[in-house]
Amino acid sequence: MKSGRLWLGLLLLALLAGALPRPSAAQTMDHYTLIMAFLPGQCLVKPELPLCKNLTLKDTAARNLILVGLRPDPRANSVPLRDCDPMAGAFSTPLMEGEVETLATQSCTLPPVKLSPDLSRALAEVMPATTYCAERRFWSSYGACSMLSQERYFQRAVDRAIDMRRTLLNVAIASAIGTRVKRDALVDSFTQQFGDESAASLQLVCGRSEKRRQAVLTEVRVKLRQLGTMNQLAKDGMWQEAGSTLRHRCPDEFLIPEAGQPVPDPVAKPAAPGTVDIPQMPDIPQPDVPTVTAPTVTVPEITAPQAAPPPDPTKPQPMETEPMQIIPPLSE
Repeated sequence: MKSGRLWLGLLLLALLAGALPRPSAAQTMDHYTLIMAFLPGQCLVKPELPLCKNLTLKDTAARNLILVGLRPDPRANSVPLRDCDPMAGAFSTPLMEGEVETLATQSCTLPPVKLSPDLSRALAEVMPATTYCAERRFWSSYGACSMLSQERYFQRAVDRAIDMRRTLLNVAIASAIGTRVKRDALVDSFTQQFGDESAASLQLVCGRSEKRRQAVLTEVRVKLRQLGTMNQLAKDGMWQEAGSTLRHRCPDEFLIPEAGQPVPDPVAKPAAPGTVDIPQMPDIPQPDVPTVTAPTVTVPEITAPQAAPPPDPTKPQPMETEPMQIIPPLSE
């Protein structure tokens, strides 16, 4: 009797299990995306960024790619890897009266990232946005999903960012500052160093500058395997999605802007006939004519030459005689 009830209960559980919807795919990490920014381009798209103030070519961040973060990416059809830090919501600071909430103030209210002194200095070198607590925001949003410690995660991010600064791609970008470049030219500089297959791991990102009315380079992204984050940047450490290639977010040609470069005024459109105001000619003052006076000529005074002084009788006087003639001897 008891065994019959047990079988009935198992049958009901099996039926209920089949009727209930299956849970969604688990949150599983597949690869990483190393995100590097080109700050002058970002400053043209978003001039309100704090790092854009007083940025010139003298700054290292204006001539090299800078670190945004090392983002863990999930597998296809997996739950997005985002906001994995359980302590993010435990820190909140109320705004003072008159204070405006910005991305920087939001980031600095998050829990501090605990790193060794050497790693903190290295991180600030390749990630200048640490001045505004950007590392806290990226760790809270993405880094905590890597299941790594903060020290290990940021060490990998710093090492790979330094590798990117040593690539031919970074050199090509720095060499083309202030000019327009072909997208394929930058891709070729990357594949020249890491092989043709590495093109499938590279993504160039551009933004639209309304002041310049053209596309400008803002980011460079590289897909990496998990082992690729641990070792020096190489082609065997790059991740490629099977059967597809990353789509670049840049047109065929775009601008690599120069930091601090003046933005030209937009070209004025011609006005309709009859609406152009004729400018009034300004009053031109008469030039001052200088007064010219005749030059004064001074005639030098000419005096007669003075007579030679009389000879001194106490001193020998020259002989006033004819020169002596030498008579040769007579020949025998």
